[in-house]
Amino acid sequence: MTTRETRPEGTRPSRAGGPEGTLGPAIAGGAEDTGPPVGPARRRERDYPAGPMPGPRQFALVRHGRTEYNVQRRLNGDPTVPVALSPEGREQVEALKPRIDGLEVDLGVHTRFPRTRQTLALLLAGRDVPRVVCPDLGDVHLGRFEGAPVEEYRAFRREHGMAGRPPGGGESRLDVLARYARGFARLAEVRAAAPLTVTHDIPIRFLANAVAGADPLDGPVTAIPNASLMIVSEDELRRGIAAMHARLAAQPPADPLDPPV
Repeated sequence: MTTRETRPEGTRPSRAGGPEGTLGPAIAGGAEDTGPPVGPARRRERDYPAGPMPGPRQFALVRHGRTEYNVQRRLNGDPTVPVALSPEGREQVEALKPRIDGLEVDLGVHTRFPRTRQTLALLLAGRDVPRVVCPDLGDVHLGRFEGAPVEEYRAFRREHGMAGRPPGGGESRLDVLARYARGFARLAEVRAAAPLTVTHDIPIRFLANAVAGADPLDGPVTAIPNASLMIVSEDELRRGIAAMHARLAAQPPADPLDPPV
């Protein structure tokens, strides 16, 4: 591990500004995500198929650039809330772009959150690369902690542990680990040799710990900087997914999720 968009018959994943495909069904937190696509315009999303790829593959993962919520230490787990990149965040992404320009990229992947879509657009500016959405790699659903200070949410987690679900339809740490394992598995199966995925701190953090052989939920990697790059091989990605499943087998999440209130 180093730090530093196959399509259905008769359809095409989007190029810049076009309709976007979806990596798997539009699922978030174990239930169908029925909300509209985020961004300035509603875009049609279609499934993006999986299949084996010959030869070595690499997976580039980037955390989105900084937002005003990051500055204010507030939380956002609802993709319909318009949390965009701050001016500093755009500068961070522009500073990363030369490194991305040096990578082969044949697919761009982002989540339903505007900050990941913006980051990917900046990183792939000037490149004709298809783009898709992966809802399963979106940020944690926070329930009543949506928009709350980070410290409030952390106090809840300390009290309720890995299985504690915030009231109002929030996800526990175990819930979200299961979702991220599913999202990374979909990413591993996509027919692309060198996808670039823009996602969030927690999925990258869980994967980094899992690849290193540590507890995905409680390993030594405790934060991923904004606009930072991690590259993993296909073997490393699959090893990380397997470690996530092993962790879930040891302590599975409760079922079902609390309904939104």
